[in-house]
Amino acid sequence: MMRGKEGRKRRIKFSQGKQMIAVMFGGIVAFICLVNLITRDKSFSEKENRMLEQKPELTAAGIESGRFMDQYESYKSDQFAGRNLWVSLKTNVDLLLGKRESNGVFKGKEGYLLEDIAVPNQEQLDENLKAMKEFSSDYSNVPFYMLLVPNAANILSDKLPPLAVTEDQEKQFEDIKKTLQGEYVWVDAQKALRKHKDEEIYYRTDHHWTTLGANYVYQELAKYMELDTSKAPELEPYAVTADFNGTLSATSGYKSGYKEPIYIYGAKDLKDEVEIVVTYTDEQRKTATLYDSSKLKGKDKYAVFFGGNFSVMNIRTTADSTDRLLLVKDSYANCLIPFLVPYYREIIVIDPRYYYGDIYQVMKENKITSVLFLYNGNTFVEDKSISGVLESHETE
Repeated sequence: MMRGKEGRKRRIKFSQGKQMIAVMFGGIVAFICLVNLITRDKSFSEKENRMLEQKPELTAAGIESGRFMDQYESYKSDQFAGRNLWVSLKTNVDLLLGKRESNGVFKGKEGYLLEDIAVPNQEQLDENLKAMKEFSSDYSNVPFYMLLVPNAANILSDKLPPLAVTEDQEKQFEDIKKTLQGEYVWVDAQKALRKHKDEEIYYRTDHHWTTLGANYVYQELAKYMELDTSKAPELEPYAVTADFNGTLSATSGYKSGYKEPIYIYGAKDLKDEVEIVVTYTDEQRKTATLYDSSKLKGKDKYAVFFGGNFSVMNIRTTADSTDRLLLVKDSYANCLIPFLVPYYREIIVIDPRYYYGDIYQVMKENKITSVLFLYNGNTFVEDKSISGVLESHETE
């Protein structure tokens, strides 16, 4: 009889315990919902250095296509109260469990964070390559160059954590090279970077290559483009900050306290410097420098190169040359462009992600003598802008 009473008491206590846990859980959920309701949406994440998704407009077409729910899910994820805290907590728990990947970023050896190799958007990639070939075929007297920069997980694969599996970026590059063969001169950035893989050619906390890595590839590019390097001033590196913590750290939650330097290269003798004027066309402003030192005070210190990414920039120089270069690029080009300045009277820089002008008009009005496409592999195989920018226009 006593055992029966004790059993009932235990069941009652167990049931009460479950009810208490349910009430506590419900209270936490209600509290989180309330906090999210009263928290104002943010437009930009300083920590992640990116624009945050905003509340999408409710439309019948959006609901029918399913686009509204996808956008709303991204919006709630970006605007979730205390998001940075939850991301950090999840990352630390994953590390304790032995996981070495977070949001597409591997926590590698020797302090390296490595962005996973992207899976190509094959249909869009084919459209881009077709548009690039058609674009070059309209200018048989102008040389076209393709410089595709491998990502760190390719060149520094030995730094990946054990059992990490990535896409074969070398195979991706080989397929792209074959498709462009005959229309573009292929610049072998992989070969140049592999020679120096034991040096600081990629940042440890950011997806970009370092200026040192860009310098090595510039030297290779100069051979392909037959640039007269005797015209260029002798350069040396200068650290402009030792306090850089990049986007991979913010995205993954790893190594948030790690700091590393950013270097720029300048002439050893100031009198050898080529004078320049950079015109930011859409912003309607000009500057006499390739750098924006104000960016060193913020989170995105890599934006010290030109101040970031813009739809179109016109760089005019005092170089002893009449050549004019059209550079179609992503952000990997930003730290390499300064190496090219001594060889051109004018460099037109276009970022297809933001450009809506007529690129054929640019070719005609600026009397372009050579064209260079410069991208990192991940951005290029996922790009959705190139084919649109290169769509056919009537030329005289």
